Amino acid sequence: MTLSIDRIEAISRAVAQEYDPRLAVVSVASRGGSARVELLVTIDGCQQEPCVVMVNVTRADQRALEDELREKFRDALDR
Repeated sequence: MTLSIDRIEAISRAVAQEYDPRLAVVSVASRGGSARVELLVTIDGCQQEPCVVMVNVTRADQRALEDELREKFRDALDR
């Protein structure tokens, strides 16, 4: 069973705040029954573009989502 958009929003916002308070998940979008979702994430206090990133992650299960979010957040902040 895939995670609902509401659940993904809650999980992604919690992981973002835990990972780095500068990250803010603005929206979550999915195409129909897709096993993946896209998150629009802003980086507060960003001095160099891109300050808004699109992150594509799994919605298959919570643990996989959390792990993938941490990896994508790390990559976004490294840029």
